[in-house]
Amino acid sequence: MLQPRKLADQVYDHLLRMILAGELEPGSPLQETDLAARLGVSRTPVREALGRLSEFGVVVTRANHTAVVRPLGAEELVHFHQVREALEGMAAELACGKLTAEDFARLESLAEAARDPKRAGYLDAFNEFDRELHAIVAERSGNPVLAREIGKLHRLTMIVHEQLEPILIRGGRYGPEDQVRLRQAGFEQHCAIVALLRDGSPAACRQAMIDHIRYSCEYKVGLMPEAAPPRGPARTKGRPTPA
Repeated sequence: MLQPRKLADQVYDHLLRMILAGELEPGSPLQETDLAARLGVSRTPVREALGRLSEFGVVVTRANHTAVVRPLGAEELVHFHQVREALEGMAAELACGKLTAEDFARLESLAEAARDPKRAGYLDAFNEFDRELHAIVAERSGNPVLAREIGKLHRLTMIVHEQLEPILIRGGRYGPEDQVRLRQAGFEQHCAIVALLRDGSPAACRQAMIDHIRYSCEYKVGLMPEAAPPRGPARTKGRPTPA
């Protein structure tokens, strides 16, 4: 049974993982009462979670308190990342020059923990650095609405990434060395963004964040079967990494 802390968030994460893992197939009906019984919660957090999934097009809601799982493929991932480019690029521009000494100290500490791929807990350290960087930039944008939407989309794309990696590893198409190599490239991008937030121009901060998220999109879309190239702004050359 799910724990009561942040129950709606847990239900949201759980349902999204079930959809990505194929436990809830495209076209499957999602009834609030059935899901509540299955997860051991009331209908209220289930309704909230389905509403959030509907916002991003993962499910289609109906008037009779049911929803249907939509196919989640390369096109949907491109759409998520296109919105992230717009929102997080703006946030980086607004946040440039506004991070505090404590913010930079926190990011430098996290970067140091994520620097050495041979260090115990490296993957977790990288993920924490990634989460904190995007969260701090969103907060320092000074726009709480922007920060809230960024948090929701970043969390969704990270769940997608976390679900894809084990599937690819089990299939033999992707190994631990790929995980490390891609995160090392991502680490360099993160550090470059931090440096620009301290000493760069708002326009440079915006472009660095956009390039970082675009790389992430190309990477995730490339992992999906029969993936098509991302549609949208001109693609930036380079090795894509998780964002």
